[in-house]
Amino acid sequence: MKSFTNIATALLLLVFLSGGCASLQEIRRGRDPLTPVERLNLGVTYEQEGKLDLALREYQRAERGSMKSNALAYQGNVYVSMEEFQKAERHYRAALKENPDNLAALNNLAHLLAMQKGALQEAEALIRHALSLDPRPREPFEDTLRVIQEKHLNERQ
Repeated sequence: MKSFTNIATALLLLVFLSGGCASLQEIRRGRDPLTPVERLNLGVTYEQEGKLDLALREYQRAERGSMKSNALAYQGNVYVSMEEFQKAERHYRAALKENPDNLAALNNLAHLLAMQKGALQEAEALIRHALSLDPRPREPFEDTLRVIQEKHLNERQ
């Protein structure tokens, strides 16, 4: 009976290790064992923990397929947190080049332009485009539009 237990344990260990080896083989072949969505989620976790360098790394790894635009927008958010506004703007613009309807990139670039450069006409065009896509919830987009309109009023005075 003891030898059967040892054999069963050895077989289970072999199955477990072969699964691990498959993942290692995937990495060696240049295939990411995580999906872009999993990379984005991991990046969000790191960002919430204040580990911005790790968040950036995960967002960069997520830059493939249909998630590329989102990964670029998330990188823009990290650069805003790091007060690297030119990098943030570049990433938001790259996200919009990939997907002109990326709501986060539209809103965040509009807000960044209004706050940093005072490029109010472009900012307003971006946020109005986002609002035309009928985002849910609408409040963050309407808040950005209010900020832009208030800046317009202040410039006129």
